[in-house]
Amino acid sequence: MGSLKNTVLVIDDDEDIATLVHEILSHEGYAVTTLQDERVESIQEAVDRLEPNCILLDGGTGDGHGKSWETAALMASRIPAIPVIMFTAHTWATAEAAENASARSQAAGFAGQLSKPFEIDELISLVNLAVRKSESAA
Repeated sequence: MGSLKNTVLVIDDDEDIATLVHEILSHEGYAVTTLQDERVESIQEAVDRLEPNCILLDGGTGDGHGKSWETAALMASRIPAIPVIMFTAHTWATAEAAENASARSQAAGFAGQLSKPFEIDELISLVNLAVRKSESAA
């Protein structure tokens, strides 16, 4: 179970999914903030303000997930790095991220991949692992 000191930033353009994930992770003891604005500038501002232990990032528009890969790479380059979980319905994107063979997947360094629709237990497990990774890096 998470602790209230651990913060998760959920970035998803689908309000229903963001609300569901917020409820699940809040119940697990995490401080959760949701953001529906997927622009890099908005994400960076939220990250600077919150300093989250983990980010659950949806690519949103189906445009090849270019921006989400870039955002994940930015979070991986921070000191300390912020673990990012890819959270998408695009199975090809989760497969590419899991294989970690492409240059962009290596730069992004996703802490995990979660396909939509998702299992609640898998969501909780991935977030717990990412937060532990964040804590050990700090």
